Amino acid sequence: MIVKYDKDFGLIENFEHDSTAPIGIGNNLFVNFTNYCDFDYQKIDDEICLGLATTNLEKFPMVNGSIPPKLKEKEIDAEFEKTIMLNYKGDRKALSGLTHQEKRKYLFFRHKSLIPWFFILELKPNKFSSKTKNLHPWSSVIEKFPYTKECIEKLPFSEIGRVVIYGSWPEARVPCHRDTKPTVKFNHHINFNPGGYRPVYIYNSVTDSKVYLPEDYKLYAYNTSDYHGVDALPYFSYTVRVDGIYDKNIQDFIAS
Repeated sequence: MIVKYDKDFGLIENFEHDSTAPIGIGNNLFVNFTNYCDFDYQKIDDEICLGLATTNLEKFPMVNGSIPPKLKEKEIDAEFEKTIMLNYKGDRKALSGLTHQEKRKYLFFRHKSLIPWFFILELKPNKFSSKTKNLHPWSSVIEKFPYTKECIEKLPFSEIGRVVIYGSWPEARVPCHRDTKPTVKFNHHINFNPGGYRPVYIYNSVTDSKVYLPEDYKLYAYNTSDYHGVDALPYFSYTVRVDGIYDKNIQDFIAS
């Protein structure tokens, strides 16, 4: 882990590439939660699309770490923003007077950095470091997503922490990344894609290969410390991510 304070970008924490095989969750790269809940995904999608159309979507998400070198060579000639910030060579005067979000957008618009998703919408906000804990109330924007909230509260969690929606523009991939350094102590979460299948994959940097999410996994999780990403689609797509603490039955199931 590299930790550095920059006068323009503040505290920067970033970790370098580490070539390892995926760790997974138990013996699985993806865990399927689909049978635990029977949701009307079309109703959720209709509600979310209407809500997004009437909501400010200006907040950019970010990731730590670097793109695996082999994928960087094949797929993209850019870096995540924290890698750029660590050794920034651009015009510092241009950053004067900008907010932190505006500085991040400036780097992106100048083709200096990658943004993994077009936006992040916080339905239940939290800090990244405490995202599995129920520390904060639902955001007022959740009033636009009542059925979505009802479904989320039926998920097999004993505690719900952070709930967000990640959105991607057409033809935009989510570049391969890891949320943390590799660890077997994965963060409890459940993802779902009401608008249809997204080609989510786990990447093995040792074999330079991808394993894709099975199409029948409507509710799923994976070890976010493994390299992962999403291939581009020809239309807007999004993921709902719910972080928390699984209930005891789920924890026993994963441990078995």
